[in-house]
Order: sequence, then structure tokens, then C-alpha cells
Amino acid sequence: HVAVDRAARMAERFRLPGPYEHWKRKADEIGQAILEEAWDPRMQSLTEHLGGGGLDASLLALPLRRVIKADHPKMVATTRAIGERLGAGKGLLYRYLPDESPDGLPGHEGAFLLCSFWMVDNLAKQGRLDEALELYDDLCGKAGPLGLLPEEIDPSTGAFLGNYPQAFSHIGVISSGVNLARIMSHE
Repeated sequence: HVAVDRAARMAERFRLPGPYEHWKRKADEIGQAILEEAWDPRMQSLTEHLGGGGLDASLLALPLRRVIKADHPKMVATTRAIGERLGAGKGLLYRYLPDESPDGLPGHEGAFLLCSFWMVDNLAKQGRLDEALELYDDLCGKAGPLGLLPEEIDPSTGAFLGNYPQAFSHIGVISSGVNLARIMSHE
């Protein structure tokens, strides 16, 4: 979806030759397929791939990539399910549950900070601004003494895990901060 949609937008914007309308229809078809074929009515959530699977917090990136609107009922339900089932406490999210989505990697996974910032963005875009601001403040408060964030945090101890510092986590801080500022400036 993203590649086809962006190709259509760029070609049209820069007046490049191409079948814009065809590309736009294809992007819409892909988005619709995600809504229909990745939806699990039992879980009341989108799943990690078409046809089913486990819950994955990377689904929170769909609205950020303009694949599905954040306030679409299935995205609202997915956001809720991710918060409930992948929540690790203290505003942290696991990316997925290894028992449901085995990745073949050894060791224990911590809570993945970027996913928590994606949650901030979804909450804000769903009109839950107070929750989004509180979560954003909590996440920023997890930075080390130099203001740097890790890739993951152990929810039980608060210990930093994975790469440190992690650029993805800092991209989340900046992106969510910009999104929150935009939303607050329109209130």
C-alpha cells in the first residue's frame, strides 16, 4: 500500500507520467484487503498478517503510514487490543507475544519503546489527547541521565535492553512530539 500510494502521490505532485488513478485504486484495494483479511473477529483486532496470526504492536504504524485512518473502528479496536494484550505496564508495550508469534530468536524480549510512541500517536489521532499526553510524558521520563533512550526496557526492573542509545526510540520522541503539537494547535 505505502509504496503504491506514495508513487501515485509523487508522480502526480511532480507531474511525472504515470497511471495515477490506477495506482490510487490499487493502494485503496490493498488497504481494504488489510481491513478485511487481517481482521480477527474473535480478537476484535487486526492481526500480524493477512489470514490471521497474532497481535503485533507494529499495527499501530498503519495510521502513521496512511494505510488505515486511526479513527477507523477496526483501528480503534486494534489499539485497544494492543493496549490490553501487549501492555507491559507503566506505558510500555511488547511488540508481540513470542508464544503466539514465534520469531526464532533466543532470549527474552523487553518492551519496545518505538511501539509505545506509536500508541501515543494513535491515542492522539483517536481524540484521546489527555491519555496520549500522559503516556508521552511517562515515556520521555524513562530516558537515562543524558536524555537518551534504549531500544527496549525490561518492564519489571526498568533496565535498558538492546541497543543504547537507539535512534528509533528518539525518532518516536520527535515524531510523537510533532504530532501532539499539531493536534494541540488545532484545538
